[in-house]
Amino acid sequence: MHRELIAAALIAAFPLLAFGAGQSPAATEKPHPSSGAHANAVAGQAEAVRMEACGNLSGTLLDAFDKGDFKAATAHFDNQMLAVVDAQKLGEVQKSIDGQFGKLGSRGTPQSVMYQGMAVVSTPMHYEKGDLAAVVACGKDGKIAGFRLHPVAPPPSN
Repeated sequence: MHRELIAAALIAAFPLLAFGAGQSPAATEKPHPSSGAHANAVAGQAEAVRMEACGNLSGTLLDAFDKGDFKAATAHFDNQMLAVVDAQKLGEVQKSIDGQFGKLGSRGTPQSVMYQGMAVVSTPMHYEKGDLAAVVACGKDGKIAGFRLHPVAPPPSN
C-alpha cells in the first residue's frame, strides 16, 4: 500500500515538473551529446579494425614479395588489381628493384591511415643502395586494391 502511494505521487509530480516552465518536454528536448560521440567512436573503431587488417595483409604481401613467392604476394589482390599486376609482373618489379637498390636490409615501422574510404599502410623498406616506401591500400571488401613501391628521398644532410 505504501509503495502504491509513492508511485502515484511520483506519477502525479512528473507532469507538474515538465510543464512547470510552461513548455512541453518535446519543445526543449535536445539530443544527448554522447550520441554523436558514440557514433564517431564506433566509426573510429571500425576504421581502426580495417587499418589493422590492412596492416596484416601488407605484411603478408611484403613477406611473400621478399621471398620471391609472387603467387602468394598477389593472393589477396582484388580483381582490378590482379588485372593490372599479376604474379609474373610482380616478379619483374622485384628484379628491377634488386638491380637498382640491391638487397633488402630491413623494414621500418608501418604507418596506417584512412584515405578516401580506404585503409592505407606505408612501410619503409631499407635496401643496400637506398630506401623505398611500400604502400598498400585495402578496399572495404578487405582485399588489396593498390600496391606501390616508390623511392624515398634521403634526409637532407646538415
